[in-house]
Amino acid sequence: MDIKAGTIADFSNSMAEAMETALKAEYLAVKGEPLPDQGVEDRRMLLVAVAQGVARYLKDNTDAWQISVETTLDNATEASGSGTVDGLSTTGTLYS
Repeated sequence: MDIKAGTIADFSNSMAEAMETALKAEYLAVKGEPLPDQGVEDRRMLLVAVAQGVARYLKDNTDAWQISVETTLDNATEASGSGTVDGLSTTGTLYS
């Protein structure tokens, strides 16, 4: 799956939309009421800009990513092959 930062015109299923969902959940948790509909366009512009910046930074700095995989096959300590990343470990609260 590719990372989709999102734009105002293509907001659905994007990182920006995930940020908006998290903002709505945090606002409700802190304020005890839903995030107001007022200012949606400006809020989305900000979230799209942040998502675009994060995605661009990660894409431009792939040398900073380090993935370690330990595999044991038939009692061997080293093995080669290909695979996929199945998840991301997080800490703290992560809204669904």
